Amino acid sequence: MKNNSKILIVRLSAIGDVVHSLPILHSLKKKFPGCYIGWAVEDRASDIIVNNPLVDKAFVFPRSKWKKRGFSPENLREFCSIITEIRREKFDIAIDVQELFKSAVIAYLSGAKRRIGHRGTREFADLFINDKLPAHNTFDPEKLIIERYLEAAKHLGADSKEIEFPLPPINEEAKKKIDGLLPDTEGKELVIFAPSTIWPSKHWLEEYWTTLLDRLSKKYKVVFIGTAKDNELINRIKSHAISDDSVNLSGKTSILELIEVFNRAKYVVAPDTGPAHIANATQNPGIIMLFGSTGARRTPPVGDKHSALSAELPCQPCFKRNCPRKDNPMEFMKKLTPESVLKKID
Repeated sequence: MKNNSKILIVRLSAIGDVVHSLPILHSLKKKFPGCYIGWAVEDRASDIIVNNPLVDKAFVFPRSKWKKRGFSPENLREFCSIITEIRREKFDIAIDVQELFKSAVIAYLSGAKRRIGHRGTREFADLFINDKLPAHNTFDPEKLIIERYLEAAKHLGADSKEIEFPLPPINEEAKKKIDGLLPDTEGKELVIFAPSTIWPSKHWLEEYWTTLLDRLSKKYKVVFIGTAKDNELINRIKSHAISDDSVNLSGKTSILELIEVFNRAKYVVAPDTGPAHIANATQNPGIIMLFGSTGARRTPPVGDKHSALSAELPCQPCFKRNCPRKDNPMEFMKKLTPESVLKKID
C-alpha cells in the first residue's frame, strides 16, 4: 500500500461497533500519514465519524429517514446519489468492517479495486470481497472484537497492537449545554448510569439499579443517560429509591454532548451498550460493564482501570436478544449483585 492511498472504511452501525472500529483510523494514519480515509456510516452513529480528525470525508446514509419512508424510489435515488459521491473519490481500497450484505455491497459499489474483508462472513458478504482475510468466528467469545477489526490494518502493513480511539473534538456550544444540564453537583464526582439497551437479555435488574442508586448517592452525584424512550425505565428505577437527587439526561444529549458528560465523570456503570463504549473511547471514567448474553472478553471496556463483570455461567454468551432459558431466565444478571459493582468502585 502507498502512503497516499485512498481508503474507504465501511462500518455503518451500530454505535458501539463504530466505536470499536475507530482504532483502525489510528493504526492506518500512524503507518501511512499521507493516506486519505473516507468512512461510510449510517446517521445514528455519524457524530462519531463526522468531524473526526482522522477521517477525511464521511459518507452518511440516512437510514432513520429511509426507514420511516419505507421502500420508495426517493430512498433509492438518495442511495445512488451517495454511491456516486463515493465513486467520485476513486478509492484504491475498501475495507468492509461490518461484513454484512449491505456493507459488502457498498464496498463493491465504491469502485475500489481492492476490497478487504474476512472469508466466511454472514449473509454471503465475502462474495463481494476480492482480498480475503482468514476466516474465523465473528462471535468468538474469546477474541477481542477490536483485534478482529484491526486485522485489515495489519494486512495492509500497519501496527495492530496499539489501540487508540480518535474522537471528534467537543465544541464550546456542547460544553455550555452540559454546564446547563449539570449546574450543581454539590462538589460530588459524577457516576453515570446507562441502564437501558435494545436487547432485553442485556438488562440488569431494575431493583439492582435502585439499590446501587441508594448506595452511591451518599458520596457521588448519579446521572442517568439514555434516549427519550428510556425515561419510563429510569423513572421506575428512581421512584423506588429511598432518597433521590440524581439527574436524568435521557433524551437530552447528542453523541458529542454525551462525550462531554463522560469527560467529566468518575465512573460509568452500564451493560454492554453503545454509550458504555463511547465512554471507553474517551479514556476518562472508570467503566464497570455488566455482561449478560454477550461476551465479556469479546467486547469489554479496554484499559486497566475498567471492569467487565460476568457470572460466567455455561450458557454465556449466547448472543440472543431474549434469554432462551426456561428454568431460570436471566440468571446471569441475577448473579451480578449491586455488591459486586460496589466492590469494584471501592
